[in-house]
Parts: sequence; structure tokens; C-alpha cells
Amino acid sequence: MSSLYDELSEKLKQDPRLTKRGGARYDLGLLLFDLREPMRELWSAADRLTRSRDAEALGDLQDAVGKLRSLFGERSEA
Repeated sequence: MSSLYDELSEKLKQDPRLTKRGGARYDLGLLLFDLREPMRELWSAADRLTRSRDAEALGDLQDAVGKLRSLFGERSEA
């Protein structure tokens, strides 16, 4: 599986300089910043599910995962 996150992480491994302007580090930072609320929702839903194991918590977890699919899900050939 190759997600956008995986691709950017691989580019960052190849050139991990902190001082480089732009590039994978910048792109990854923007993506994570833009998806900060869905990541918080994912954490909250997973935490609730581990405590309660109810259907509503499971539905919330599935919704939160769906919101992060653009970053962590497999990329389609474009």
C-alpha cells in the first residue's frame, strides 16, 4: 500500500534536512495541520470505543477513519 503519507515520509527519509525550505517536510506539516481535527476525532472515537464498545462509538471511529483516508489510504493511479 502506498499512501500520500507513506510517499512523503519516504521522501523525508531521503532528505531529512531541517533547514530545507519546502519539500516533503513542509508538505507533510501542512497536511497534518489541515487534518488536525479529524486526527483528534479519531483519537476520541478510538478512546471511547476501548471504554464502551458501543455501536455509536464504533460508528464515530469509522467516520473518523474515513476523514483521514485521503492521507493514510491507498492512493489511486492518477
